[in-house]
Order: sequence, then structure tokens, then C-alpha cells
Amino acid sequence: MKDILFSAIFFSVILSCSDDRQNTPLSYSKIGAIKDSLTRIEPKEAMTEDTFKMNFNSHLFEQISDLKIDSVTVLIENEVIDRVSQKNNEKVNIFIDSNAIQFKAWDFEDSSDLKTAWYNMLDCFGEHCESIELFDTLFQIDSYNLVFVGEKSIDWISSRYNLKNRDWLLYLKKERMQPKYLYVFETPIDQHIVWYDFDEQGMKPKTNLND
Repeated sequence: MKDILFSAIFFSVILSCSDDRQNTPLSYSKIGAIKDSLTRIEPKEAMTEDTFKMNFNSHLFEQISDLKIDSVTVLIENEVIDRVSQKNNEKVNIFIDSNAIQFKAWDFEDSSDLKTAWYNMLDCFGEHCESIELFDTLFQIDSYNLVFVGEKSIDWISSRYNLKNRDWLLYLKKERMQPKYLYVFETPIDQHIVWYDFDEQGMKPKTNLND
């Protein structure tokens, strides 16, 4: 009789513990997951100066532009373009007379990634995330931007003051020349956007915006 009573009490305790475990929620740490990673998707982690190799050719740009560069630092900032898989990128701040120029360049594995990055850029352009229609001629913004879109690359120069596009055209020809540019546009500060045709002779304002 005692054996039967002991067995009944033992199984009652086991069942009670089992019920408690079923009703107690598992912590994220116990199942090997991080809560934040399940509730939101973070953009690509920003690069740090410790892991970033700067390839910007300051000496060449000074020769081309006849400007004296004070310093070049890593630009630790993500763009919508960074949401797309890429082969490599370069993002730097170039300081000239206390004014900053941002030079950003991306290389992609294939044209599909390039296309996705390009349309991400058009959908959310600049710090105010403004939309640009392809070949729109009325768009304007309060910062200078010069963008070159190759078959597998994007180069983006921006600043708070207007720049000479010739300087950057010559720099890219030496450092990052692409076989073909699909799109080139420039936004002088508070002026309408200008789309360009690009060939061996340089850039010319686009006359046929349907092409």
C-alpha cells in the first residue's frame, strides 16, 4: 500500500513540473536567439576605420583639380545602396579648406545587383530621402551631387557647395574608368537636375531623354 501511495505522489510531482515547463516561456538566450534579430532587420553594419582600407588617390586628385587636400577620413555612414549585396565599396570624406566632399563608390557582382541598388538610390536620394524619376528634369536639391552609374558600379560625389564635374570626370578616368556608363546626372545646388551622355570625349547634357 505504501509503495502504491509513493508511486502516485512521485508521478504527480513529475506531471506538475512538466506543466510548469510548458507554461513558462523560453528566453531568447536559452534557444540561442537574440530578440532584436527576430523583430527587425538591421542594415549592413557600418564600417570602421580599423577595418577600412582607403584607396582614394589624394595626390592624383590634387594634380587634376589644383586643390590642396587637408585630410581624407573614412565615411562611416550607410546609404540605401548598402542594402544590396556588393563586391566592394569605398566611402571617404575629403576635406579641402574646411569643406567636406563625400566620395562613395560601389562595385557589384552583376547587373542585377546594380539595377536594384540604382533604383533604391532613385527611390530614396540624399539625406532627405527624396524620390527622383528617371530622366526627370525638374528635380532639385539643396546639395551638390554627381553620380556615375556603370554596368556594375556606382560612383557618387556630394558636397555642400558646387564642384567642377570636370575634376571628377578626369579622376574617375584614371582611377575607376568603366567601359560604359548607363546613367550620369548632376544636381547643382538649388538648380534643376542635369542628365548627361558620356563618351570618350567627356560629358554632354543629354538631348534625348527618351533614350
